Amino acid sequence: MAEHTPKPVKVLVVEDSEDDYHYLAMLLLRATVPGSYEVGWASSYDQGKEAVRSGRYDVGLFDYRLGGGTGLDLLREVHEHDCEMPIILLTGYDSTEVDHEASRTGAADYLCKVGLTTTELERAIRYAVRQASMLSELRRTTRLLNGVLSSLPVMAARVDRDGKVLESRGHGLEIIGLREGELVGTNIFEAYPAVAADIRRATEGGEANFTWTISHGGKAHYFDNYFRFDEESGREAIGFSVNVTARVEAEEERNRQARLLQSVLNNLPVIAGRLDASGRVVEVQGSGLANHEIGPKILPGHVFTELYPHCRESIAAALRGEAVNFTLNGHEGGEEWHMDFFVSYAAEQGGGATFFGRDVTERRCLEQQLLTVSDAEQRRIGADLHDGLGQHLTGLACLSAALRDRLKAGNPAEAEQAGLIARLANEATEQSRALARGLSPVQLEEHGLSSALEDLTFQSQRLHRVECTFSLEGKAPECDHMTSIHLYRITQEAIHNAVRHGEATRIQVTMVSTPAACRLQVIDNGKGFDPRRTNGFGSRGLKLMAYRAAMIGAVLTVHSAPGEGARIECLLEQSASIPYENQFCFS
Repeated sequence: MAEHTPKPVKVLVVEDSEDDYHYLAMLLLRATVPGSYEVGWASSYDQGKEAVRSGRYDVGLFDYRLGGGTGLDLLREVHEHDCEMPIILLTGYDSTEVDHEASRTGAADYLCKVGLTTTELERAIRYAVRQASMLSELRRTTRLLNGVLSSLPVMAARVDRDGKVLESRGHGLEIIGLREGELVGTNIFEAYPAVAADIRRATEGGEANFTWTISHGGKAHYFDNYFRFDEESGREAIGFSVNVTARVEAEEERNRQARLLQSVLNNLPVIAGRLDASGRVVEVQGSGLANHEIGPKILPGHVFTELYPHCRESIAAALRGEAVNFTLNGHEGGEEWHMDFFVSYAAEQGGGATFFGRDVTERRCLEQQLLTVSDAEQRRIGADLHDGLGQHLTGLACLSAALRDRLKAGNPAEAEQAGLIARLANEATEQSRALARGLSPVQLEEHGLSSALEDLTFQSQRLHRVECTFSLEGKAPECDHMTSIHLYRITQEAIHNAVRHGEATRIQVTMVSTPAACRLQVIDNGKGFDPRRTNGFGSRGLKLMAYRAAMIGAVLTVHSAPGEGARIECLLEQSASIPYENQFCFS
């Protein structure tokens, strides 16, 4: 491997004598290592000033006598502009006065050109460059330290063995109501006895790391402190303090929230946990759902969707960065249970998801009872329409028809009016019967769900004067009465929304039944909508359909876009535990 060749030192010679310049250049060309130097020449005061400002050189050789001034004058001027390049002053003769003046002005060295050798010049340049590098690093470190002490909430101090403060600096002093230097001369052991033992340990040759609490302005301030014995001086300790009040307050608030969360998890029927990027449960807290075998003893280490496969799409969406919620339903010991889960992407952890689950069985049972009462009331109203208003309208139509027949011979004009009344009464009768069938679906109880849906589409077609059809693919599903009621009401609401809000003219209701699942679809050619921006009555209808689906463990999805109609799908799988995704899907 080839050895690394050091970069040549760039030397600026400011010399108004060309002969002296060539003499100095010759000395450098005779360097111990050939090619160690690159020499540049400025023949006047002004040229030298411009060359220094260019920043191309590592060291300067200034002649004392220049045409437009002296080398000392040039040295002073470039130092006023924060030039850090080391400068060696050269003269044609030795002068103690010039030597001292050069030292005071900041020259790195002072050499006499008479009798100057390559070795002497090389050594002076080498020492000057090295010293300048050290001074430059020291300046940068000092600026950094001064910036830290003046801008950040920190303090630095030196304390002797007796506890006397020799030096104190830093913006942190202002935080506790002190001016810079105000502590100097104070005995810190007496002023702050709470930390005296720690600081004394450092002044006696050791080190101390402690947190200091001090009150000022009605507020507690916290400082992390580190004091260490100064081996170099052998007589004092050096300390550094950082204001950590914000961190301490944040930790206290975090601990308070953690205690509150732990209390919730311990006392309420809820759980919280975290999934890794693969959907595996890595953490679970809370035992409120242990009765349903969902908790810290069951979930950790398992892939959530392997335990509950029907929530696979929801978990996948959460791991992609979305926030979703779903309900798990099941039966245990002959009783039905319901759990709401909320899952969101764990962005702060760079992947995975967090979840929160709560037992809503009691609420779901109460809501189910309310829906049952509501459905029963609708059936009662439907029966009243059929048996009450419907019968009266039928009687009115019969009387009007009889009156029309009697008036035909003697008063044709009035007979025509009586006929009109009869037709209107018959139409009102048909409408009341259609309404009655919707409120009280007799077909559902007598002939099952598919027959009731076929009757619903027929009556909707007559009532709303739109094309509304029903088709069944596969064997009619065998559903219990409550499931059939909910599927019927979902279809009824979807048709109602299509007519009233979508202004549809064609509606297709399809039921696809297999041994594994039953899929119900309501497709219309209406004006469509954005499911994410629904509001008003349409939104309540969608939420009611979604809720009814959740009650029977089905999944409701909505596919729609403005100008493209809508497709409502309700999927009921034959499983003991089916999650309900309370979200809209788009096509």
